[in-house]
This record gives sequence, structure tokens and C-alpha cells, in this order.
Amino acid sequence: MALRLFQKKDRTINFTITDEAIRFVELRQSDPIVIEKFGERQLPEGLIVQGDLVKIDELQDILDNIVDEWKLKKRNIRFTIPDRFVAIKEEKVDRDLTLDEIKNFFFMQIGSTIHLPFDEPVFDVVVTGYEETKQTVLLVAAPEQVMEEYAGLFEHARLKPAAADIAPLAVYRLFHAGGQTEEEAHELIIHLKKNVMTLSIFHRHQLKFIKPVFIEKSEDVLEIEETEESGGLADALSEIEKVINFYENSVHGGQVKIDRMLFTGYHSQRTFAEQFIRQSFDVPLRTDEAISMDTKQNEELPPAFYAAAGLALKDG
Repeated sequence: MALRLFQKKDRTINFTITDEAIRFVELRQSDPIVIEKFGERQLPEGLIVQGDLVKIDELQDILDNIVDEWKLKKRNIRFTIPDRFVAIKEEKVDRDLTLDEIKNFFFMQIGSTIHLPFDEPVFDVVVTGYEETKQTVLLVAAPEQVMEEYAGLFEHARLKPAAADIAPLAVYRLFHAGGQTEEEAHELIIHLKKNVMTLSIFHRHQLKFIKPVFIEKSEDVLEIEETEESGGLADALSEIEKVINFYENSVHGGQVKIDRMLFTGYHSQRTFAEQFIRQSFDVPLRTDEAISMDTKQNEELPPAFYAAAGLALKDG
């Protein structure tokens, strides 16, 4: 089954669902970015756990209420897949293969020569480069059961799922629209949410790496001056150095360096995280503060909605 990650519909509602909240954004215009409307519902603890839909009936009631309150019935929607369930692989195939032939190739090879960390995947492919006789293809996959569970929530709420995406692509799209990316740079995006920090690396505007890091104690009170153990967030932030070392040395044999970091997030200790990153790494850091998005009521869009806004900028 092919996963349609790269579709776009006019006036589509863009949803993100995390452990702590359901959020949506509708775009009014993209240049400059103006938001038509946005909304959220905070979720009681335990309804979703690390992306797993645990209490589907209660979650369904909340989503139904959102649809009724905001008059979203029968609208086309996009949604993001939880980062935990996303797997990516870069493969080379013959240059003369068409996109349909590439998809058929992966359909036949997944589970035999191409291995994923789950069975029965849905997937999409995008061509990312060409050589003399080969083309480079990015495979993005997720478990079919997870896709069906999330899509089913929206369908039961009288919405029309039109496309799925992944949050790292949505966030990168937003930084790119804000003029914060460069094609030849190796760029590390740090997306800090309440209970998970996702690290993703892009080069030539293509996703090369993704790793979600769960935060065990997301609401610890942290101080940058503390020398003792600072809790779960500090533990998660320590993964940044490991990811950089892996990408630079294990993947590229020391031949490349991370050129910049792009930081976005809405964790209660965001200031601590940003200070930690600036003090720990000799790498330029750009933040989402350089991105300006207003609503039609001239309100500034909160950072918690940035992934949904990036989802609204999809092309094709």
C-alpha cells in the first residue's frame, strides 16, 4: 500500500496529534504566511502514550467535539504520523525507472532485501538526486496499522483524510519558507515538544536522518547553572552530541560537519534547552523566532502550532 505523503488540497485542515494535544491550522495564504484559523484541545494523560492510541473512544469524543465546535465537518485534512513510527531509508535505483516502477520495486523488496523495523508498512518515495546511471530515492514508511488507526479517528469524526506527512518535513518546510535554510548545508533540526525531542538532519533540502528522543520528566524545573543531574530534559539534550557524532563520523566518515542547527519547540523549559545548546556546541543556532506568522485577527501563531502550519505549506 502506498502512503501518500506529498499531496496538497486547497482549504485543507492540517492536524497534529501528540500525547498532550490535538491541534489544527487552516492556511489563509502562504506568501506571506497568514493563518485563517487554528485551535487545540489539551488531552488528559493516558489517552495517547508515545504515539500509541490507548483510549480511542475518549479520544474520538474529543475530536468529534473539535469538529463540531469549529465547523470542520466534511473538510479534507492532512495529518502527521507520530515521529516514533517513521522509518526512512535512502536507496539507489536505475535512473530509467519511473516513479510508479520505483514504488513497485520497493513493494517487492521490502521484507526481503530492504528491511524496516515493523511489518506491513505503508510507504511513499521521492527522488532526491541523479547520477549517471542511478537515481537516489528516499523511502518514507510507517506501520499500516498506525496509519489506519489515525485515519480512522478522522473518518469517524466526519473528516476526509487526504494525505499524511511527517513532522520533521513540516517543520523544515516552515524554516525554508522563512529563509532559514541553505541547500548545501547539513542542517540539524531540533523539535522540542512536551515529552519528546525529535532530531532530524537535512541536506540539499532532503531528509537524511530522524531520531525521536522521549523525555522522561518533561516538566522538571531546571536551571542552567545547576551542576547536578538536571532531569529528563537534560538527558534528552545529551543525545544531540551523539547524533551529530554518528552522522558526521559513522555515516560520512568524518567528511562532513553539521553546519547549523534549527531550533523550534514549546516545552516549558525551552529557554533552558536553547541555552544548553548554545553553550554546548560550536555550531550556529537559528530559532523559530525568525519565523513570523500572523492570523487573520493579527494574532501571532504560538510555536506549538508550527508543525501544523508547515504541514499546510505542502506542495504537489
